Amino acid sequence: MPGTTPVSRLLICVLAFGALALAGCADDTAMQQLNQNQFTLRGMIANDRQEIDSLQQQVRALKEQMNEHGGGGGASSDQIASINDRLNKIESQVSGLQAGMSAAPVGATPGAPLPPTVASVPPGATEAAPAPAPEVTPTWPQDLDQEIAAAQGSREPGIKAYREGLTAMKSGKYPTAIARFTELSHHFPKSPLVTPAEYFTANALYESGKYDQAILQFNDVVMRDPKGKYASQSLLRESQAFIKLNDNIDARLTLQKLLADHSDSPEAPTAQAMMKSLTS
Repeated sequence: MPGTTPVSRLLICVLAFGALALAGCADDTAMQQLNQNQFTLRGMIANDRQEIDSLQQQVRALKEQMNEHGGGGGASSDQIASINDRLNKIESQVSGLQAGMSAAPVGATPGAPLPPTVASVPPGATEAAPAPAPEVTPTWPQDLDQEIAAAQGSREPGIKAYREGLTAMKSGKYPTAIARFTELSHHFPKSPLVTPAEYFTANALYESGKYDQAILQFNDVVMRDPKGKYASQSLLRESQAFIKLNDNIDARLTLQKLLADHSDSPEAPTAQAMMKSLTS
């Protein structure tokens, strides 16, 4: 809705949802409209939740920037004031989005099942169970082998920590791999190795069952290099992590982004199949 904030758009949808519910619509058309409004609302909530995650990442980055300057010792007062101003604005945006999400009706929680459509199943018939999302073989093991070979003669900053992370990842020692990759990102933030390190960190978190953290890490990879080698792979794995959390709304939104931004990628056909499965 043009000219409205995410919070106001959310509240408008909440009011519309409540109005239809109070009207006691009895015919199929009205119930289908009610279901559609709820679906739209949940999609908006999912978008706002992703925006909150992104803003919170920015907050952490700004706070780290403040810490690196030792509270201001290494920066001018104008720089510190600018960082503080940006930090306050971002935290205000996060608070606004969270306030809007808390206003959503109970049945519209992201990941909650939609109510059944009235008269969608003939009397005496049983409703078919939704098709499970297709199993997808991860590609990170092949990427890992390629990176291990490429790292042998590399002189990039942080290569030692990177090699150790790759070796640990190969052996299934995911906590060690995460620690080494995090060390690289912290000490050499501008190294070209940071993007693949973040990608493998996300996969290590996924393989460890830490799907919430994996989602944030895959999102970081895409934000860092939206058109890079690991962007489409990260979006696909991010959608799989949402499915693991029974959050099919966010999974579909992530797949839609993959298909919109990387329609010619090797992951696109798999994304199409997953979309079809989630839609059914």
